[in-house]
Amino acid sequence: MSRKVIGWSVAAIVAIVLIFNYLPSFVADSLYKNVDDITDGEMPATVTSFESGPDVVSTIGGSGEGLNCSLPALTNLFFDGSSDSRGRRHLVLQRFRQACVFHDLCYRHGLATYGYNQNDCDRILQNAAFRLCVYIRNGSGTGSATRCQTDSKMVLAGVSMGGYNAFRGWDRSTYFEFESDPFRSDGFQASRVVDHPFKAVDPVKYRNDPDQVILTFENIRSDIAVTCITCGQLPVFEYTQDPNQVDAELRSVGVTKLPEALLKREPMLSETVPIWLPPRRHHAAPHLLVDAAGKDHLIWMSRNNPQDTMSCIVGSDAARLLTNTLPRRDLCSIDSGSSLTMVEIDMFATSPLPMEIPGAPDPIYATAISPQRTPDNDLSFCSRSASRPVDRSGNDDRSACIDFSGDDVSKGAALGAFQDFPIIRPGQQIVFARDVDQRTTSPLTAILQRAFGDTYSPGGALLVIDVGPPTTPKGPASASLKKVVRFNIEDRFDPMMPITRKVDDLRFLSLEASKETVRLRQIDFARNNPAMGNVRLMSGGADVELDRSWAARPVMVLETRDARPKTRLVFSRGDIAIDPGKPVAPDATTEALTLQTLVFERDAAAPADAPFVRSAGAACRITYEFAAHHTDWPCYRAFDPDRSMRASPAARMQASQMLVGHFSKSAGHAIAFPDACLKSEPIILAPKGDTFTPVRDTAGWNGPPKLRRTITCEPLDAAAVVSRPMVQKAP
Repeated sequence: MSRKVIGWSVAAIVAIVLIFNYLPSFVADSLYKNVDDITDGEMPATVTSFESGPDVVSTIGGSGEGLNCSLPALTNLFFDGSSDSRGRRHLVLQRFRQACVFHDLCYRHGLATYGYNQNDCDRILQNAAFRLCVYIRNGSGTGSATRCQTDSKMVLAGVSMGGYNAFRGWDRSTYFEFESDPFRSDGFQASRVVDHPFKAVDPVKYRNDPDQVILTFENIRSDIAVTCITCGQLPVFEYTQDPNQVDAELRSVGVTKLPEALLKREPMLSETVPIWLPPRRHHAAPHLLVDAAGKDHLIWMSRNNPQDTMSCIVGSDAARLLTNTLPRRDLCSIDSGSSLTMVEIDMFATSPLPMEIPGAPDPIYATAISPQRTPDNDLSFCSRSASRPVDRSGNDDRSACIDFSGDDVSKGAALGAFQDFPIIRPGQQIVFARDVDQRTTSPLTAILQRAFGDTYSPGGALLVIDVGPPTTPKGPASASLKKVVRFNIEDRFDPMMPITRKVDDLRFLSLEASKETVRLRQIDFARNNPAMGNVRLMSGGADVELDRSWAARPVMVLETRDARPKTRLVFSRGDIAIDPGKPVAPDATTEALTLQTLVFERDAAAPADAPFVRSAGAACRITYEFAAHHTDWPCYRAFDPDRSMRASPAARMQASQMLVGHFSKSAGHAIAFPDACLKSEPIILAPKGDTFTPVRDTAGWNGPPKLRRTITCEPLDAAAVVSRPMVQKAP
């Protein structure tokens, strides 16, 4: 080979090295020169689980498309791939997977749930990637914050330039809660199904109200109000000027003397009531926890700021929220004099969760798993009573932690536990820890791993943590790592969510959406080498295959509390009526959508291979009529696909939250869809045989300005219908 050829070959190799190693970082630093300069050492906030009703076991979001970085394996070539001090390398698809999980959910559900736009999702990704980089570093020169910042900018640049079409506007975004710290949200709504707050206190007065009610929480920049949207027009207490005249409802929440705020009033149970929560914090929606006695607890786990893990734990129930929450002082503690319980503690984690610990004197605890409490990032379980006042002596304002040992969870091995939804049961927590590192056995292996990587991060472990009462009054809850189940399941099946609330039952469900269909998968982690299995769905005595559109909205998994419990799967899908290719009239005064529901069930004790059989279904046509010339208001215009970030009544309903509970007078589970444009008038579908019927056919007002909603429903029972996409034309 001539010297000239050798020279050009060397020059070409040098050029390629420079392009792969320096050009991407140069471009990223140039595009995003002025991003947040994070100086603290906190982990990013992780996705968290919210259940909306007492019978809900889990809600499967993500549209059946998996949760991962959605980047080609060759992306690894643009990032440092050297080994750390333990001989392990952290390739970008695994290293930043936690940030990518949040980003996937944000793109698919962020607009409909929190009002996030694409820029919000991308900037959250960049910040999360930077925080991860501080904890999960490679070797050779990556110990500085500068390199971490550059890597996070490169991730941001990749999704910004390649993911613009993946973000879902109002035509595709659907409601699914995942955010523990929605500090970027200007406002959002979340609803919870709870037992009627006062029906047991005065059964005669509330005899016409359902056994369960829907509470809708409206959060506008952390100013929160609650409305019982299914309660009747009944006064919570009678008008009085005498502070000693306390009725039964107020006595039931511990009021013995009326405060000034409750005198000379006659508030209706259905009216909107402000909730006083400690200010200067980012309040997410409340967690719903139903204890062993069947009592509903609504619990906020509110962060002060993203720079530390101080959390304000606020506990309440529906009765207190609908009466009076005004405290005497502006504090997050018992000193505030609030009717709500308030404890401010350092949880050592960004997304703490409430759980019940059977046998504990104070059974409701704030809990968290944390990798950032020890210098080596060992896995810790941290907990503290969510109601016991803080003793200012000692360190009682911190959660007490137990460090786990073992190769699976020590020295950062369980950092992957923070990438997916945690599962909370009485006395038990379950988390998934997907592997974030790879061992390098040879130079050739290192090259192949870097070039091709693991696009879908298959390796990982399921961690079962048993939690018991503390052994001392102020000690930590006793926690032990009961079981570690290794698995090899690609993250295109994430999230995997439980099928039952029973402790030690390790069966999980997953959705897998293909180009045309969606399939339900089951994984039993009690088995050796757990693997994906198909779940059969049947209708009319034959197997049925669902169209992919049934995965766009989250699927709800229920477990009834009957003498013979059943497991129910509740699907839904929606479609706005638009004529393809025809422009939307700017002066349109009506629009419509079709909203379909589909329920499958089987005995909860049935064997794992037993099919789910269709038990009910309905197809509803919803029409909105509104006044003309008010198109600046999102509830007074028709949806325009060319401007998908502008909401409309039908678009918001298509994306709405789905609720299931006993909030109609009919026996069995009803289905509800809160209406963002008619906030006090949700769509409620009552069960009727194998279908559902609307409780009210019409809602709204005739003006001015006019806003009316009408709904008609019919059975949905043909397998051919549910196996096809929804296609319709405008009325």
